[in-house]
Amino acid sequence: MNILHVVPAFAPCFSAGGVVNAAYQIAKKQVEMGHNVCVFTTDSCRERLAMDKHYDVDVDGIKVYYFKNLSNAVKNKLTIDTPLALPFKLRKMIKDFDIIHIHEHRHFLAIATHRYAVKNNIPYVLQAHGSVLPFFQKEGLKEIFDKLWGFNILHDASKVFALTEVEKGQYLEMGVKEENIEIVPLGINVEEYSNLPNKGVFKLKYNIGENEQLILFLGRIHKIKGIDLLIESFARLKRDDVKLAIVGGDYGFLDSAKELISKYHLEDKVIFPGVLVGREKQEALVDCDIFVMPSRYESFTTSGLEAMACGKPLVLTKNNHIQDWVDNNVGLIADFDPKSLSDSLEKLLSNKELQSSFGKQGINLIHSKYNWDIIVKQIKEIYGQC
Repeated sequence: MNILHVVPAFAPCFSAGGVVNAAYQIAKKQVEMGHNVCVFTTDSCRERLAMDKHYDVDVDGIKVYYFKNLSNAVKNKLTIDTPLALPFKLRKMIKDFDIIHIHEHRHFLAIATHRYAVKNNIPYVLQAHGSVLPFFQKEGLKEIFDKLWGFNILHDASKVFALTEVEKGQYLEMGVKEENIEIVPLGINVEEYSNLPNKGVFKLKYNIGENEQLILFLGRIHKIKGIDLLIESFARLKRDDVKLAIVGGDYGFLDSAKELISKYHLEDKVIFPGVLVGREKQEALVDCDIFVMPSRYESFTTSGLEAMACGKPLVLTKNNHIQDWVDNNVGLIADFDPKSLSDSLEKLLSNKELQSSFGKQGINLIHSKYNWDIIVKQIKEIYGQC
């Protein structure tokens, strides 16, 4: 099968979030299955990707086309892509593909892909990755986009992928037919977690005591992630034996986070290691006692799956769409409230047996359901229906 993925950012720009990792993992697994896989993306990241060659770049067997955005600054500030050369390449190459997989839909790449896919009768699937409804930021602009292009992009898809039942409901709210919606969760590459680092490496690097417990946040340092709530909740713990690591790249909230830490006099209890990938990220996961994601809105936390693969319990807010299978199964769910989140953290910190129980159940769930080998087989079947 000849497959085209269309996504605004791609490897090695993993700091851009879970969409990049999901698109990369799906494409890589499809290559391993013997398919011909191509990706159309842009050269934007926090800093523009530096490369000698932009077209037909081999990334683990995936042929990647990094179209140059007219302005990387506009992309980072307004999330507006301007890959001016993309429509010309699409028009020339689109008939080479059997199926197109669009990741997210409110971007210029999706507009152009929709146009040429419909014109040439090439089926496409759409995976919104939690961006179905126009809310939280730039609501007005998103509503305008939907009226001009978004509804057509959604309605003309052969299939749309919902991460959860909550997201399925959002597609229905946008007028997508129920028979066109498939529940396709995210996963992780289980093989990457078969040989984990030794315990204690991360703590040693950051001067955390062997007997101190560690709470880990792993994601973008952005207002939507609820880091302000996390810091306020952490301040309520009043414990001397716990540290907090906030791991990730700054997406506009780092200064505010540091101001809160100063306000609550937590400078000696909170660390910011920056972006960690690969083995270094696993070191943090292995050494943490609790993984926390206190989001204002979260459709699916891939970093939570990574924590589960390392046998760690989760603490999430009710704003996370996966709360239904996390709560009292692999972790705890809290209200978006400092006391509620602090109470959930304290409950786990005080109960090592509960930590262990949730951790073991998390590992079992990763192997049985939330891994890319299983999910990519499901995606292949859906492609076939299209």
